[in-house]
Amino acid sequence: MNALVRWNPERDLVMGPVFRPLDTFEDIEEIIGNAFDAGLMPKVDMYEEGKELVVKAELPGLRKKDLDVRVDGDVLTIKAEKKEEKETKEDSYYTRERNFGRFVRYITLPNRVDAEKVTATLKKGLLEVRLTKVEEPETKRIEVKTK
Repeated sequence: MNALVRWNPERDLVMGPVFRPLDTFEDIEEIIGNAFDAGLMPKVDMYEEGKELVVKAELPGLRKKDLDVRVDGDVLTIKAEKKEEKETKEDSYYTRERNFGRFVRYITLPNRVDAEKVTATLKKGLLEVRLTKVEEPETKRIEVKTK
């Protein structure tokens, strides 16, 4: 009997291939791909501050040009793609390193926000997004009449 188990990067990156049989090459690709994606997924904090929602994401090494931040309805999307090349030429050696990675993080917001009043700043690898909450209309009870 096979059970469907949700992938847990903290558990499966350490225990995955050792304790779980790999049936196909796709299983290996999935484990490797998830290992790289888990390393790029930013840590995110979200809290309310007065009439604003504040979202902070740790993005070390990323620059403004690497980021795409959007609000669509009640979803904040943070996308990043990092392409970095480092080349060293010396008399006795030559090295070239390439580092590529990308991620997309979707964050469902607990409140409606005004998309025109969203600000995002990146400082020392910390992205801060401030979203102004829109007041939710009060629920109004409607009296039902009979005829």
